[in-house]
Amino acid sequence: MASVVKQGKTYAVRYWYTDEHGKRRLAFESKATEKEAMQRKYQIEKEKAEGTLLIPSAMTVSELLEKWLAFQSAKHHWAPSTYESTLGLIQNLICPYIGSLQVQQVRPLHIEQLYATLSRTPCYQYQHGVKQDLKPKQQQRLLSGSTLHEVHVLLRCVFSYAVEWGLILRSPVPRDAPKKTTEERAIWNEAEMTAALATIEDPLLHLAVHLAIVGSLRVGELLGITPEDLDFDAADGRGVVSIDKTLQRVSKKALDNTDPRLILRRFPDKREFSNSALILKGPKNKNSVRRIYMTGPLREELKQWLERLAAQEKEAGEKYDNSGLLFRLPNGQAVEQTLVRKWFEHWEGEHPEFGKIVFHALRHSSATYQLLISDGDVKSVQGNTGHASADMLVNTYAHIQDAPRLALSRKFESSFYRDRDASPAAQALTGEALLTAIRSADDETKRELARALFA
Repeated sequence: MASVVKQGKTYAVRYWYTDEHGKRRLAFESKATEKEAMQRKYQIEKEKAEGTLLIPSAMTVSELLEKWLAFQSAKHHWAPSTYESTLGLIQNLICPYIGSLQVQQVRPLHIEQLYATLSRTPCYQYQHGVKQDLKPKQQQRLLSGSTLHEVHVLLRCVFSYAVEWGLILRSPVPRDAPKKTTEERAIWNEAEMTAALATIEDPLLHLAVHLAIVGSLRVGELLGITPEDLDFDAADGRGVVSIDKTLQRVSKKALDNTDPRLILRRFPDKREFSNSALILKGPKNKNSVRRIYMTGPLREELKQWLERLAAQEKEAGEKYDNSGLLFRLPNGQAVEQTLVRKWFEHWEGEHPEFGKIVFHALRHSSATYQLLISDGDVKSVQGNTGHASADMLVNTYAHIQDAPRLALSRKFESSFYRDRDASPAAQALTGEALLTAIRSADDETKRELARALFA
């Protein structure tokens, strides 16, 4: 039972409760008048009887996020990259602004103010949980609407658990999310892709770009390919490339909080006291496991590349550190994603005649081109891209290009205006249509028509 005690000029409502750890504690709530204290006393007794009494808690938002993250990563067996990106949102975009607030003090206004602040926040790159400034030309870019949407979804999930855990009665997160905006990624058309391959001289970069275009591969997927994944005799001699692994560099903290069964291999650290690790992990989802059919030129290039690797290993001798991957440095070590992107940017700098894109845009370019030449055969293209759903493929990669839109316009014109003149005014009236028009005319129009006929 609750009781009211006078304390100087104020009144305190006392009651016992059991905290989240199962310990029995005594709570005090101060009120200015005895009437307010008695009203609160009756309210507490009623909520206790109904089981809706909110247990006092000093837990902060930071502590709630930490508890939720540990619970979710253990429950869902997150991949290292998923844990890492979620941790980045928490550490860099949420905790610095509302992390010190007590969960029971957070109101919708606090969340709205957070969104408003983030919408004015410069964009940063987060690598292995560490915020890194962008280049001077990029520093004026603000956080995208997609990032704000991710923050909203995360907070909505976290505070729904706070309600479930009895920390709060209802979530302070607004129902409506910040507007999700996406920037259309720049891509290459067919002519640019073929011209680029003709100008790339570095054998490793050429093979990486060629594979990305033919297979619509993510950079981590193509770097995770091993020689054993190549079957030159499959598909009646056409050859296939099996995609079932990804090469990534992730923070060691992320590795400690993810399911070890997802990690196929962990490469030795190149630097002492490194905070990150290079790993070979399983696929993003079951659809990511797929076979890519080789083209004739790609098949020959892959064979030549294997011969090059054998020659490099023979030349290096005992110094050769064979990573077992298809893409290797001359000393045999693995080629990381940052290196491929760096080499691609360097090539772009030497060839300003091409539209500037990021390496991942090769995947977009390939998927878009395949959709065009297949007349929208989404399921076949999905088999190459490895998307979990056809909707994701269409919404993300079906970039609008002028050439197919012009062709569509021509098809519309030839079909829609078939057997009739394009101008409605030029269409001839039939005798039956003319009689129908005369009969439905008013009396004055009929008289004018009669005068015209007898004139």
